[in-house]
Amino acid sequence: MKIKTTLSATLLAILTAIGGSAVAADAKTTTPATAAAPAAAHEITKEQAIEMATKAHPGEVTKAYEDTKKGKKTWEVKINGADGKKWEVHYEIKTGALVSEEGK
Repeated sequence: MKIKTTLSATLLAILTAIGGSAVAADAKTTTPATAAAPAAAHEITKEQAIEMATKAHPGEVTKAYEDTKKGKKTWEVKINGADGKKWEVHYEIKTGALVSEEGK
């Protein structure tokens, strides 16, 4: 009986760790496993913003600095694009999300 209880507890721990639902050691009670927390948004660095911007718009970076766009703190990256356009790309510092991009 101890082996069965130990195996049930181990199975419960494994299923909980991988985010599935598990049956408690008492087969009559079903307990949902704790859901994994969504990945926390993380701030991006100026270097990361430059990397993302030049990936989207290859060319020469002329400026990169902290700015505000649409009420959000952003990294503004200015690029003389290989396509002949001058790009301004804004990424939200808090999440890394693209806020705006404009090519002239």
